[in-house]
Amino acid sequence: MLTKKFSLSCLVVLGSCLSSSAALLADFDGGGVPYTEGSVKTAAVNAGQVVAGGPSGSYYHLLDGDEGGAGNYVSVASAGSTANWVSATFTMDFRADRIQADGFSVGFLDTATHGATDVVRAGTTRLNEAEERGHYSNSIGVGFRTFNGTNAKVNYNGVEGSDAGYTLTATEWGSIEIQLDRDLATGDVLLDATVFSGTGQSGTAGNVFTDFAIPGVTMEEFRMQIAGRTGGAAMDLDIDNLNLSVTIPEPATSLLAGLSLLALGARRRR
Repeated sequence: MLTKKFSLSCLVVLGSCLSSSAALLADFDGGGVPYTEGSVKTAAVNAGQVVAGGPSGSYYHLLDGDEGGAGNYVSVASAGSTANWVSATFTMDFRADRIQADGFSVGFLDTATHGATDVVRAGTTRLNEAEERGHYSNSIGVGFRTFNGTNAKVNYNGVEGSDAGYTLTATEWGSIEIQLDRDLATGDVLLDATVFSGTGQSGTAGNVFTDFAIPGVTMEEFRMQIAGRTGGAAMDLDIDNLNLSVTIPEPATSLLAGLSLLALGARRRR
């Protein structure tokens, strides 16, 4: 059975502890790890730029409402090992304007399949090429569509779940949190996604997905990628303050050694 929230205390029975690490991926002010940007359709003219005046310094202008037919990406290099992960939480600030089409996605990219760096085009290996759906092989994508309403989808390896509505307020900075919890024995994942009215997961929280079940996930090492698309209609999209927290088991060597010494002492006393 998959447990929703994991404790950071030592698990004596399993002989391991859960260790949580948090990493700034990109704040577009020079902090974080290396990232790659790319435009795979029309060349970005006004979009694809770091711009001053964000919620905490500069931000990245991913999509521009004057540029139709674009497919733009920001892909972040691995910030550290995620092997045997049991939970992962991604957060970012974002702002949309002139909201018409088509949307954006957050991708947890399997690095064994897609490499540890560089942009990976949506739909790689014969999946859906729409950036706002976030289809990547052996990877988890959460798509936030803005054409004919605001609807979100979760997919793993390109297999999509049902639509879920969300609220998007034009011109206002908000934030997103996506949390994954995984059962190591089965690979089953529960996904939560929340859109907040303020930056840094503040303000009014709107739950988009709660305990969305993804069975049999084999993705181990992963990294993050944000992708967006504009079609005949378009929108503005800005992103900032990308962060990732990951919890993984660590061998409790000192704990097990202590238990062994206690057992040895008890035998000697007998």
